[in-house]
Amino acid sequence: MKNYPYPYPWKGLPGTAEETQYLGWRLSEMSVRERYLLEGASQLQSVDTAADLINLTEQLDSFSLCLGATDNAALGAYAARYREKIPEKRISLLDTARWGRDLRERHGGVFTSGGFVEQTSPLQQRYAAGDSLSRLTAGDAAMRLKLASAHCPDGVWLMLPDHEPVTGEPDELAAAREALGVTGWNGAVLLEAKCCLWNITNPARQYATLEQLIDAGNNLGYVLEEQGQGMPCFDEYFRAAMELEGCTRLDEALDITQNLHCYDLIPSEEYWGKFDRRIAERSGIVDPNSAAAPYFDYAAYCKSEIERLGLKRCADGYIARNDQAFLHEFSESAPREQSLSLM
Repeated sequence: MKNYPYPYPWKGLPGTAEETQYLGWRLSEMSVRERYLLEGASQLQSVDTAADLINLTEQLDSFSLCLGATDNAALGAYAARYREKIPEKRISLLDTARWGRDLRERHGGVFTSGGFVEQTSPLQQRYAAGDSLSRLTAGDAAMRLKLASAHCPDGVWLMLPDHEPVTGEPDELAAAREALGVTGWNGAVLLEAKCCLWNITNPARQYATLEQLIDAGNNLGYVLEEQGQGMPCFDEYFRAAMELEGCTRLDEALDITQNLHCYDLIPSEEYWGKFDRRIAERSGIVDPNSAAAPYFDYAAYCKSEIERLGLKRCADGYIARNDQAFLHEFSESAPREQSLSLM
C-alpha cells in the first residue's frame, strides 16, 4: 500500500506543529479502507493546508469505496454483483467496462489503488486552523485492531464496526483481509487493540480468538450507532452504569447496553433543562398537554427522585440499580481470563 494521503506530501503542508503531529498520529492508525477513501478524497477535494487535510479526514464518511474496482470493467462488475445482485454466471454476459465507464462519468469519482471512490454527500467545515484538535472524532471507531500476516508482517489497521452485513458491500473486514493476503482470520495475528471505551484497556485478553474479538468490536459499534434505538440520555446511561458496576470488560459493557432498563438515572444538573421534562413526563407524573404542565417544577422533581430512589452520584449524573432482572447475553456471571495474546 502507498503512503497517504495521496498525492500530497502531508509533512510539507502549511500548518502548526500540533496539526502536523495530529496528522502523523491519525494517518498512522488509519484502517485500510480509510486509506483508500482518503486516497480518493484527496483527489476530489483541494488540500492546501494541514487544516484542510484534517477537515477531510474527519469526513471520510462523505465518500464511498467500491473495494477492488480499480478500472471500468471491475467497477461495472462491482455494481452488478453487489448493488444489482446479478447472479455471478450472468455477469460475464454484461459489458461491465461500459457499465463502469458510465458510472464513473455519472458520479464523478476516481480510481485509487484499492478501488473506486466517489463523494456521496457535501463536506462541512468541521475543522479550521486554530480550532481545538481535542474535539475531533478521528473516525469514531468503536475499536481499532492492528493485524499482521506472513504477507504483511508490518501490519495494517482494521476499524470496527464493519457494515457489510447492513450494506451487502465489502467493507472494513474485506479491505483488511485483502491487504493481509488472507481469506480467514486464522492467518492473521493481533498486534494491538484499542477500544473507544475509556474503561476497557485490554480487550484482547478477554477473548480466546481473533474472530470473537472482532465480533465484540462489531457489536459495540452497532450499539453505539443505534444509541439504544433513540433512547434519551443513552450515552449518559451507559457511562454511568459502567461506572456504577466498575466495568472493565468489553463483554460486560455489551451486556450493560442491553440492560439499561435495570438502572434508574437522573442526568447531571447541566442536562436538566434538556431532559428533566422528558423524565417527568415518562414517569407519568405530569401530562405534557395539561394546563398544569407549564407550571410544573421539573428540576424539583429530579431532586426528589434522586432522594426517593437513593441514586448515587457519578460523573454523568445520579444512578442506582433497580429490581429488574439483569440478563447476561455476552458475559458470564463469573468471567474468566481468555488466551488471545498480542504478538
